[in-house]
Amino acid sequence: MSTPVSQPVRFAMVSTDIRRDLIVPLRHFTRLELIHFYRRASYGDLTADELGGNLVAYRSARELYQGLLAARPQIVQGVEPFAVRLLPYLFAGWAAARRLRAPLVVVTLENRPLAIKHGAVVARLLRLVLRPIFDDARLIIPLNHGAARNALTVGRYADKMQRLMYGTWGVDLSEFTPQRDGREPDFGPEPVILYVGRLHPEKGIFDLVDACARVRAQMAHVRLVMVGDGPARSEIERLVQERGWGDAVFLTGTVKNRDLPPYFRAASVFAAPSVTTPKWEEQVGMTNIQAMACGVPVVSTHSGAIPEYVPDGVAGFLAPEHDPAALADALLRLLHDANLRQRLGQAGRQYAQAHYDAVANIRQAETVILERCSDV
Repeated sequence: MSTPVSQPVRFAMVSTDIRRDLIVPLRHFTRLELIHFYRRASYGDLTADELGGNLVAYRSARELYQGLLAARPQIVQGVEPFAVRLLPYLFAGWAAARRLRAPLVVVTLENRPLAIKHGAVVARLLRLVLRPIFDDARLIIPLNHGAARNALTVGRYADKMQRLMYGTWGVDLSEFTPQRDGREPDFGPEPVILYVGRLHPEKGIFDLVDACARVRAQMAHVRLVMVGDGPARSEIERLVQERGWGDAVFLTGTVKNRDLPPYFRAASVFAAPSVTTPKWEEQVGMTNIQAMACGVPVVSTHSGAIPEYVPDGVAGFLAPEHDPAALADALLRLLHDANLRQRLGQAGRQYAQAHYDAVANIRQAETVILERCSDV
């Protein structure tokens, strides 16, 4: 007599904005039958086939609630609980889970202290509003220490919490790799400092420009490549022109996620000098992880969760925030020493292999979710 084949458990994942580096790894779900609800694909980096399959768009909290009831998932994962603007979608997911009698999974990245981010009164009200949702949650997944701290201000949920590489799953290690494939852009002679991300002051880009001025005082031939776009682009262009850097600075605009690995491989050092603001601090730092996977040493800061994801002195160096001099010192230390760059680059790749393999992280997440929701 043959043994019956167990069916995958239907799992509803609810997101708001989606992008390729967070979506493509989901194809590796095997034990959970994934239905992914999303509001917008606003980054424009997903192809038609990547937008197909198990993705379901919704436009309102009501539409999300109805879609969840129609899909009848056995487990529901809701949106970020500490973002006030997302509360309607959070409540829609919670209400659907209760109606379906499905276990609820809460995932949070928000690491700013709630009283600082929202103000003391709103933070107090938010914690009261969230308490019944957190009470119902079978599993709470914080992606950093600050998110775990915020969850514990809602109530005593330590027994429900488990830290996972979730949502920001890591990288495809066969795609983000040190091996060159001929697609690497030519920015001229080395060394090349690479930045990838939004051109926004909170990303520390003006500190990076100031640091590069200090670096160029010792290494006049260094080049800075800034991949991305944002509100600070015109100001960066003005600073580059004022300093007469000419062809030494490349502003590439936005590069799609699938095309990023060659840019990392063309760099000598990767720089991501994020800074903390009252409303935001770095929650993971995916570009740091991508650089590490490509074997490029990282120079970043102590903003938010960066020290939790980039081992200082192992995969690169972390400088104090808003300190162009310290940032320049870290960059120069690497740029002057090719052997050090190679050693830290290799260590970063090994660290990424051990911690940021998207396939392994999804398998772990499936195991934990199924264990915590074992009655489905």
